[in-house]
Amino acid sequence: MLFSSIVFLGFFLPVVLIVYYVIPSIKYRNCVLLVSSLLFYAWGEPKFVLLMIISIIFNFSMGIFISERKSRKKILIFSIIVNLIVLFIFKYLGFTCEIINVFINSLHLRPLTVLNLILPIGISFYTFQEISYLVDVYRNPGLVQKNVLNLGLYITFFPQLIAGPIVRYHDINNQIESRKETISDFSKGLERFIIGLSKKVILANNFALVCDTIYDSSFTSYGTLAAWIAAISYALQIYYDFSGYSDMAIGIAKLFGFDLLENFNYPYSASSITDFWKRWHISLTNFFRDYVYIPLGGNRKGKARTVLNRFFVFLLTGLWHGASFNFIFWGLAHGTSMVLERQTKINERKNVILRIGYRVFTIFVIIFLWVLFRNETKETVKIWLKMLGINYHKFLSSVHKDKVLPLMFFYVDTKFYILTFFGLIFSFPWWKKISFLKEKFVAVKVIKCICLVILLWICFSFLASNTYNPFIYFRF
Repeated sequence: MLFSSIVFLGFFLPVVLIVYYVIPSIKYRNCVLLVSSLLFYAWGEPKFVLLMIISIIFNFSMGIFISERKSRKKILIFSIIVNLIVLFIFKYLGFTCEIINVFINSLHLRPLTVLNLILPIGISFYTFQEISYLVDVYRNPGLVQKNVLNLGLYITFFPQLIAGPIVRYHDINNQIESRKETISDFSKGLERFIIGLSKKVILANNFALVCDTIYDSSFTSYGTLAAWIAAISYALQIYYDFSGYSDMAIGIAKLFGFDLLENFNYPYSASSITDFWKRWHISLTNFFRDYVYIPLGGNRKGKARTVLNRFFVFLLTGLWHGASFNFIFWGLAHGTSMVLERQTKINERKNVILRIGYRVFTIFVIIFLWVLFRNETKETVKIWLKMLGINYHKFLSSVHKDKVLPLMFFYVDTKFYILTFFGLIFSFPWWKKISFLKEKFVAVKVIKCICLVILLWICFSFLASNTYNPFIYFRF
């Protein structure tokens, strides 16, 4: 079930809110949220609800053992391995078999059977949350959850279940057992939800339509301009899609009295690749930093070990996004960029022109790497060449050169350019520096409320007309 669907907006969320606020006790309110979360998950993946329930019971038991037994470290390692094995089977087993088959075929042996298992929605997100719980209990046994329903709520909480942000246990454990819902928080949550919904429905979906139309066309049917339009469209699509879902998750959680941490901070305003990863998917970056990079030694064991640790973390970052070589190369490319920045310290230079130039260079690197994220590796190389104005067929003399369409009006219209304008300007936090936009003025509050109502009406209009509504992060 998508947040940006009529079923969720018109039925599921209103019903859950009504039932939740009718019940006075936080204990039973948690039960309402747990049942609602399981129903929310069952809407899209009913057969995997049992897997999630087994996962909850397993991690609940392991948490108790870790907090009470002497061999705590062995139990922690065992429980993390079990969680990762489940993730591996569903997400990486087929990819691993394909790699092994390459070597088997070279030896003329019988290849392995590749199992095409259906990927449970959100498994990467809730697996990391389970690991977070186990590690937090190991570090502080007093955090152990003695109520299996409360742990189940932490793992399945529907606002962040399928697209994050990745919520670490120590950031939310107290809120599960004690929180206060207020009218102020409810209104802030509703505002945040509408903004996130607008990002997704008005901006991300329209950028997706343009991007997918171009990339799904024959490679020889579009030229350099189209390649750039597709690349920029995808960069805006993935930002507004993912940050929009994070905004909706944070907003919905606030409706129920929960405060989730921010997941995006205007990443396209980053001054470097390092700065980009402090602003993009912050919950994932922090997870790998605290549970992988620092335990491996971080930057405390010499330059060579630091570089190795960073490459390993970004290898995992790429693999987390998908079982494919393009994700691996995407992660390693970002890791390489960060290592080069640290070695050259180019992003720390005081010259204003150099800093501005490096900001521009950074955004171009990010856009080029999003092309790799979106497409298979071989296709990416051809698209990169086309973006640089190089004809790929020059490298293949035996291939017939097809005619490229001279016009772009087949792919885009005036609406696209208008949305691109708004997409670009709202990618940067310029509006925070304008004093007259501060909410201390009554007129600003009134105008903001009017704008939110208009945005909500536009979103419902788009959804009612069956507008193109893909969701990138279902596969993660």
